[in-house]
Amino acid sequence: MELTFNGYKIRSYKTDDVKSLSKNANDPDISKYLDDRFPYPYTIQDAEIWIKFVQEQNTNLLFAIANNDEVIGGISATPYSNVQRFTAEIGFWLGKEFWNKGITTEAVKTFCNFLFTKYNFNKLTAKVFEGNEASKKVLIKCGFIQEGNHPESIFKNGKFISHYSYGLLKKDFKYDR
Repeated sequence: MELTFNGYKIRSYKTDDVKSLSKNANDPDISKYLDDRFPYPYTIQDAEIWIKFVQEQNTNLLFAIANNDEVIGGISATPYSNVQRFTAEIGFWLGKEFWNKGITTEAVKTFCNFLFTKYNFNKLTAKVFEGNEASKKVLIKCGFIQEGNHPESIFKNGKFISHYSYGLLKKDFKYDR
């Protein structure tokens, strides 16, 4: 799978992405807003383990955000099941060198369009940790609305913090391409 936007790509991970993945993911300012399975420091070995895991999955929606052949971030969707089978939670990160350039917003819009059209999801959700104002702004620019506040629901870096839930319905999504 490969999607393009503004000269960047959302694509499957490749074995030779190890160095660029480790380089761009190895930042405490990224890991502090992600689940514990995203380590810091993010070593070459962590990148190898992640890429092997992704490549072994039969049905995965775990992709790299790439600039030329360099992995500069990641984007994913986790489908819910049973009565929520038409809903998926998205997540994303981008290397600090690429922040504040509109890349994440365009990646999320492109990915949402892909999920709504190819997988026919009716709703996409996202979880944002307290303090991550940049991700809140990205989601709002993409049409998501805040649906909930979950006080002290996350234990990260030795303390409890809140998280916010966001949602976007297919009928409310606008893709301007």
